[in-house]
Amino acid sequence: MFIRSVGQFLAATQTDPTTVLLQYGALGVVVIFAIVAVRVMYLRIVQAYEYERARADRLEKELRELNATIRGDYVGTIGSATRAITEATEAVSNALSAVRHRDGRR
Repeated sequence: MFIRSVGQFLAATQTDPTTVLLQYGALGVVVIFAIVAVRVMYLRIVQAYEYERARADRLEKELRELNATIRGDYVGTIGSATRAITEATEAVSNALSAVRHRDGRR
């Protein structure tokens, strides 16, 4: 309600809002400073938000690239490890068969 009446007043006078506020003297100057301070704080918050958003996007992209690299490396490593375990299992199985065969002959 108050904002609407202020808007109507400013529209009726068709002057710069700063000029109207200065007509109120010290109170008008304080209001102008308060408006400027709020605007500066708002712009700082918006700038910080945009910076943090860009930073988060950049870090998320780097994380995706790192995960893709790690997955690629793990596939090769897991394949090698699987082959090594298979060979070790076969060697142990062959050794057990040889021991059983030798013990069975005695």
